[in-house]
Amino acid sequence: MRALVPYLATHGLRPFHRFFPDLLWRVGAEANTAYLTFDDGPTEELTDDLLDLLAQYNAQATHFLVGQHADDHPDRTQEIVRAGHRVGNHTYTHVDPWSVPHERLQNELVRTTRRLRALTKSRVRALRPPYGHPTQALRQWCAAQNQRMVMWDVMPGDYLKTAQTRRVANFVARHVRPGSVIVLHDNPICEDVTLPALDTILRTLSAEGWAFDAL
Repeated sequence: MRALVPYLATHGLRPFHRFFPDLLWRVGAEANTAYLTFDDGPTEELTDDLLDLLAQYNAQATHFLVGQHADDHPDRTQEIVRAGHRVGNHTYTHVDPWSVPHERLQNELVRTTRRLRALTKSRVRALRPPYGHPTQALRQWCAAQNQRMVMWDVMPGDYLKTAQTRRVANFVARHVRPGSVIVLHDNPICEDVTLPALDTILRTLSAEGWAFDAL
């Protein structure tokens, strides 16, 4: 069943994109440009290597950071921006929006916004809800704060216990389309899969003429 998760999280959600136009699922683009995103960082185990690999292919990405991790790794948070990438809000402690009162969620979002703004000296323009769980109250908060809620168009499932490097890379290569927002993770539980999969993704798609930009 877990093997079906990437397919369901990708193609199962695509018909619903039009019903939530305030959520960003895919960027309108005709050229072969994809939008890599990384959730959960920054981390000691993976962030530096991700940045090095992205630099090799002149690829920009958007990093949805957990505020607590940004506080633990302020230099890495700043390096993400110095390297030409963008950062987004992923709450302060990675709480599930479907499981906590909105007041707590809002406090975490505000706290993370302030920390990222202070560390990077740039405005926080995007937010991704942990676990991909939006709520109506969260959508209203995003509209009021001018933070675009970003979902995804391609979810290869690098976080799954059954994930394999080859499967993750092949899934992205097969299902990416112009403007796709691709979800990967800056998380030590994915370290052995995500980094080599990203290397294959960047090498394969770059050879086919794809570019990678930040949201």
